[in-house]
Amino acid sequence: MKQLEIVGWAVGILLVLLVIWLIWRREKCKRKVKQMSEREKMILLNELTTPFGFAYEPGQDIFVSQIHAWQRKEGYEALFDNLASKFNMIMDCFPVYFDYRNRTWLIEFWKGQYGINTGAEVGVYHANRPIPKRQRRKVHYNAVSDEEMPLIGMCLKRRQEHLFSLKGYHWWLAAFRMGLFTQPKDLTLYASLTFCNCEAAEAFAKGLREAELSDKYRIRGRRVTVVLDKTKHYKGMEKMYRGIVQGFNRLYCGLYRIITRPFTRTEDRMLFLYEQLPWCFRRMLRLHSFGRKARIKK
Repeated sequence: MKQLEIVGWAVGILLVLLVIWLIWRREKCKRKVKQMSEREKMILLNELTTPFGFAYEPGQDIFVSQIHAWQRKEGYEALFDNLASKFNMIMDCFPVYFDYRNRTWLIEFWKGQYGINTGAEVGVYHANRPIPKRQRRKVHYNAVSDEEMPLIGMCLKRRQEHLFSLKGYHWWLAAFRMGLFTQPKDLTLYASLTFCNCEAAEAFAKGLREAELSDKYRIRGRRVTVVLDKTKHYKGMEKMYRGIVQGFNRLYCGLYRIITRPFTRTEDRMLFLYEQLPWCFRRMLRLHSFGRKARIKK
């Protein structure tokens, strides 16, 4: 009994010391972030997020994809959409396939919840040959070259609340609001693509009609605009599974806000998280990487 008491006291003391150390470390990380200038914060945050293919845009409080992101070499295929929910990504996917200049192209739109992020994407890819329609969802597509990139614009609204707007020549225009939870059905994505010529715009419009989005687009010359507000309705086990995943995503959003208190700005929250829990910081930025690792500054 005496030995058990000694062990109990030892464990208790170790727990107290651990709590003291955690509090001390948290306060140390908090002071470090507060002592940084705004310029230092932006330089460090972008240095940390660049290996993941993103940059922080403080004006809209979003993380945006970079043209030369590592994801560009990976391309895309339908399998990635099928696996998304396994990585806490609950989103609406709108793939549009069409043939243009002896190649099959894929322009895909996404909107939804990416872990603890609400976001949207527009990706432009093509195969190196025409693909029969029945095989299109089984083929791997490569990201387009710089010369083939259309001018993409997108605006994401959450229950009519404007979240962000972006525009630029890109192969994968994407943006994410960190720490915001949303059901995909509450999001509306407005997108526009301006192609190099009217022929490409007409080919894309034909793909939209085949994708049953004929009432959601408008074409004017080289420019096509699309409104994406539909949500796929799931049934049975898949509906239950996606509901469970969203439950965890909502919980993680709450934990993110609790752990990063007393900070309220994203740049402060993220740097504080990086200093305190670097593994958590890395996990939060693996958007559409499906578990692949990226190196960041130690």
